[in-house]
Amino acid sequence: MQKRKNLILENTKIRNLVRKYLIFLILIVLLIVGHLSDPMFITLRNQKNIMLNFSVPFILSIGQTMVILTGGIDLSIGSVVSLTGVTLAFILPKTGILLGVIIVLLMGGAIGALNGYIISRFKILPFLVTLSSMIVYEGLAFIVTGSVPVPITIPAFYKIDYGSIFGVIPLPVIYSAITFILSVIFLNYHVIGRRVYQLGNDEKTAKLAGIKVNRLKIGIYMLNGFIAAFCGIIVASRIKLGAPTAGKGFLFDSIAAVCLGGTSLMGGQGGVIGTLGGMLLMVNLKNILVLNDVSIYIQDAIRGVIILISVIALSKAR
Repeated sequence: MQKRKNLILENTKIRNLVRKYLIFLILIVLLIVGHLSDPMFITLRNQKNIMLNFSVPFILSIGQTMVILTGGIDLSIGSVVSLTGVTLAFILPKTGILLGVIIVLLMGGAIGALNGYIISRFKILPFLVTLSSMIVYEGLAFIVTGSVPVPITIPAFYKIDYGSIFGVIPLPVIYSAITFILSVIFLNYHVIGRRVYQLGNDEKTAKLAGIKVNRLKIGIYMLNGFIAAFCGIIVASRIKLGAPTAGKGFLFDSIAAVCLGGTSLMGGQGGVIGTLGGMLLMVNLKNILVLNDVSIYIQDAIRGVIILISVIALSKAR
């Protein structure tokens, strides 16, 4: 009888591990397919390009993961990337790099806090609030630039993206690694991070447990806005412009990575480790399709189908 119980426990542990890390098993299969389809895929140069393309979307998806864990969603992050990049391009000649970066980071945090305040104070669905703010911030980015990108002519600013450690590891990769480590520590080992899960699982129970729910929501959305502004700075450094379209496409990538990583859109389940696997899957898939000269329109269709199949497989495993 005891042996049977032990066997059941062992099987349960194995199933839980498979559920938790299935996205990485799918990723391994994709990497093998990529190597077989084009030997250039596995080269150091190509892998470096993949990591550069991975960094900013992944940092954004970390912030999105934390918001979704609360039971919310933020549709405005792409617009915040654009607006903060545009703002930085305008103020850099007057403020210098350090002060300009600080102002833009504070701006991103304030935008996120405003979203969180409206959601918690007026009990409006996060989808509606952030959809509205997405439209507003996108419109502002086009208005202030007159739909024309603003050039950044301070060479030292370019090093934010083009710099590297020991001439080998690009700085954006370092940024994403640090953000990932800090987010894992925050969500798994800090009391506020654990409260994020409690809030996402059941808001009423969280209130009864003494958690200041509204304050927590505002804080998480503020952190997400801060992260989006940070990404806006990196993107502006990369393209050497403040462009009103700079954040286009990031929203889809961030939400898709979170879903692929197993985080529930209802909140309370998942985490950034799964999001890491989801984003790695997406950027490698895109790279494989580019290497094989697949039309961009067909790329979108293939990515959509594979993401759908992966999400179905992951949901079946859960």
